Amino acid sequence: MKYIAIIIVLFSMYSCSNDSYLIDGGLANQNVGMSTYDFLKSHKQLDTLALLIQRADMIDVVNAKSTTLFAPNNLSIKNYIYYMRIIEENQNYGINDIPVEDLKDMLGGYIFDESLDRSKLIAEGKVYIAHNGEERKLSLIPVEEYKDQLDEFPEYVFYTFKGLDDYWGPNPDEDNENDDVQTIVRTSNLISTNGVIHVLQGTHHFSNYTVN
Repeated sequence: MKYIAIIIVLFSMYSCSNDSYLIDGGLANQNVGMSTYDFLKSHKQLDTLALLIQRADMIDVVNAKSTTLFAPNNLSIKNYIYYMRIIEENQNYGINDIPVEDLKDMLGGYIFDESLDRSKLIAEGKVYIAHNGEERKLSLIPVEEYKDQLDEFPEYVFYTFKGLDDYWGPNPDEDNENDDVQTIVRTSNLISTNGVIHVLQGTHHFSNYTVN
């Protein structure tokens, strides 16, 4: 079968109750027919993100015209809360305990004030400035999968936090450790009435916290 350029590969959203990954559900209609915030609020795997956006008073930010959101799902946020319970030594720590200004800053790293659908992204990646002023590298990279069924490898969107220094290229020096934090987008190119939504896989560390 000739490889079909993936305008959107809509994967079935996985449950927060287990650690299964999103599974290829085939091509689907990319238009969600509502605003970015309303889509998050209506989806059972993204509604915690909607609560955080509401608490941070950032609904107008994610609903602004031509905005792109890389959306951490509920499992990603739940794991962050577990992490903070250890750090704060407080087993009752919840999303309402995240300081609002910290929350605005964290969420701002997933929001881009421009339309960034798959057609704008390139394999070698490009550094973009997120809403909070921080850098993120966004890429569209061919992945060696389904080689027996497709003439070309499928391309996946990647969202990358910068490491301590500059972004590494595809082949970092052997003597150095690549400390970039790269997350694959499991559902890309959802088109809301105001912008673009890319959903990150559940293993993503919300706010880029580091597990010791």
